Parts: sequence; structure tokens; C-alpha cells
Amino acid sequence: MPKAPITYHAYSENALLISWDEQTPDMISKRTIAALQIKKLFPKEVQINHGAYSILVISELEMDHKKMEHLIDKRLQSKKVLEQTTRLWKLPIFYDIEKSLTEALEPTCSFNEIISIHSSSIYVVDFIGFLPGFPYLKGLDSRLQLPRKTTPSLKVAAGSVAVSNAYCGIYPSTSPGGWHVLGNCPLPILDVHRVPPSLLQSGDQVQFYAVSQEEHDQLITHRETGVLELENFKSHG
Repeated sequence: MPKAPITYHAYSENALLISWDEQTPDMISKRTIAALQIKKLFPKEVQINHGAYSILVISELEMDHKKMEHLIDKRLQSKKVLEQTTRLWKLPIFYDIEKSLTEALEPTCSFNEIISIHSSSIYVVDFIGFLPGFPYLKGLDSRLQLPRKTTPSLKVAAGSVAVSNAYCGIYPSTSPGGWHVLGNCPLPILDVHRVPPSLLQSGDQVQFYAVSQEEHDQLITHRETGVLELENFKSHG
């Protein structure tokens, strides 16, 4: 993969912001590979937060920015930096499309066409934000892109798969929200007892497949009784 120009900014006394130009192609891969390499360099010392065109490297201790910049730059320019191994998650969803969404899309798309369009795309986790574990999934078909609701819902259930503008997302926990809900994924998107707690990581790929209400409820039961094997829902590319 060609090296892309990187800019370093001393963000605070213990944080370094690394950014790319907004025209940089294949941004998610470049950003994700950089984050993985930095974590290998400083496996215990740093936390990394992703932005659309940047990553923020945060240390618990005061940082020597120039020294860290030198080490990171040397690492990222090395020919030994390997391409990212992509994980593809096949996530079940029980489609229970909100009325606001069907009304906005009809007559262009019927209920079944919405499901077909949504489940035929492969999404890429751009970054995690809004809530802990909330994945912003890039790759939403333009036919399903709508602005946020004018009036947000006070309570959106955990596991809700929703769309807003160019993104699809999954609510990891119950919260207020202004996205249009398509359905519900029964897998635990966030588990504070898991390492890492977020099921999805930046750079992961996601494809949804439709399940019935009965299958959805059965997966919930398996999750609650501890027999759900998350490895069964992912593959490596």
C-alpha cells in the first residue's frame, strides 16, 4: 500500500494527533493499520481514538512528542508494516423497520426492497463513537440515506440497527437516538467484561443477514445463557 503523507500535532501534554489529508484514498485501512502498529510499539502505554481522518494517541504519562513522533514515523514508513487482516462479521438482524423510514422511502422502496438493499451491502467500520461501542458503518446505499429525525426518540433499544445520512450504526446499549431504526441485532455489541469490550473494531467489515423473530429471540436466549459463540459470526480475509 502506498505511504500517505501524515501530519503530527502535539494535541496536549499527553496526546499526539496524527492526521491525513481528506483526499487520502482508502483512509480506513491506512488509519487502522497505523493504529495497530502504534499499539504494537506501545502495547501498554497508549490508548487510541479514531476520527474520520485522524487518530489520537493518548498516554497516561506526559509525552515526549518529538520522540514519539520519530518512533511512530519510523514504524509506519517501514517496509515491514503488513497489510491489515480484515475481519468480516456476518451479523443477524430481525428487520422491524420504523414507520418513519418506510414512509420516507415509499414509494421508491418497498419494505422488502429496503431489506434487500440493506442486507446486500458490505459495510466497513469507520470508527467507534457517540456511545461506547457504537460503530459508524460506511457503505450505506444512497437509496437508504436519510437525515436524522427532527425529533429524536427518547429510548432506542440495545442492538437496534439504524441509519442516518451516509452511515449505518448499531446501538450497543439502550439510549436516546435520532437515527431511523431498521431492526435489531441480537449479538452483544458491547460487553464491558470482554477484551476489547467493543465487538467491532475500526476496519472490520460487516454484512447483515435477515433472521425471523423466532431466530432472533433464540439468539438472545443463547446470549443470556452464555452459549452464544461469537466466533461463528466472523471470518478472516
